[in-house]
Amino acid sequence: MNKNNINTGIFIFNDVQTMDFAAPLEVFDQSGYNVFTVAKTLEAVKTSSGQKLLPSYDFNNCPEVEILVIPGGRDFNQASDPAEIGWLQRISKTSKHILTVCCGSIEFAKAGLLGSRAATTHHGYLDDLKKFEPNVKIIRDRKWVDSGKLITSGGLCSGIDAALHLVSKINGMTEAERIAKWMEYPWAKDGKANYK
Repeated sequence: MNKNNINTGIFIFNDVQTMDFAAPLEVFDQSGYNVFTVAKTLEAVKTSSGQKLLPSYDFNNCPEVEILVIPGGRDFNQASDPAEIGWLQRISKTSKHILTVCCGSIEFAKAGLLGSRAATTHHGYLDDLKKFEPNVKIIRDRKWVDSGKLITSGGLCSGIDAALHLVSKINGMTEAERIAKWMEYPWAKDGKANYK
C-alpha cells in the first residue's frame, strides 16, 4: 500500500526540543510520508540546542495535515500564544492522527484538547500534566499511550517508539519493524518503559 501521500506536519517553535521533533521526523521520513514543519511564521526558529530551522509552512499556508506531531521544549508554565493555541485547535479537528512527544502533551492540554483521555509525557513532567488538564488519566512507566486518534509519548527517544507504533497502525507491523531495523533501534512495541 502506497502511503507516500500522508501529509505529516511537525509543529516547531523557539526552544523546541531537538530530539522531540527529529525522532518522529526520521521515522515518518523512512516510511515515505510527506513530512514538513509548521511554525507560526516562516521566520527561523531556534531549537533547544541552538540550531536554526526554517519552517516549511506557517499557520496561514499549511496544507491539510493527516498526522500532526506536537513536540515539547519550551517552558510550559509560560503563557501560551493565542495564535498557536487557535491553530492547534483548528488543525486537530481535521487531523486523522495526533502524536505528542514529551511536554507536547501539555501544549495539547493547554489548548483544551486533552480532556479525560489516557496520556503520558516525560516521566519528570507527569504530575505537571494534571495542572493543565485535571481530568486526564495519567499512565506512568510507558513510552507511549495510544488513545485512538491521540498518541502521547514520553520525551526524546520515546518519540521514535510512538512514531513506529503509529506506522504499524497505518502501514502494518512488518513495515514498522523494517524501519526499526533500518534505524538500528530497539523498538518498545508494547510501550513499556524499561528505565533502570
